[in-house]
Amino acid sequence: MQGLIEACLKTQYPDDFARIIEITYRFSYGWRRIHNPDSGEDVADDLTTTEFTMAMLACRGWTNAEIARHMGVSPGTVKNRLSGVYAKLGIGTRAELVAHMLR
Repeated sequence: MQGLIEACLKTQYPDDFARIIEITYRFSYGWRRIHNPDSGEDVADDLTTTEFTMAMLACRGWTNAEIARHMGVSPGTVKNRLSGVYAKLGIGTRAELVAHMLR
């Protein structure tokens, strides 16, 4: 859903947002474990749904500012979350992120 939930529901309907996120985590656990045959890595099985969304948008060439605007957060939040993604995946650059994630 690439940030639609965060942008539209998080502040206006926090209880509904929490319920949707909980359901999304249960649903997405399986599909985040997809294997990337090019890199030989599991794709983001240890990322949260929000981290996975930001990582996929970054892989598509979106800037931190574009991701932030789309998801209703600050560019600094995106930068911090992506730094956490890099740490979890043991990488250091967007190029490595692209190689790790499915394209």
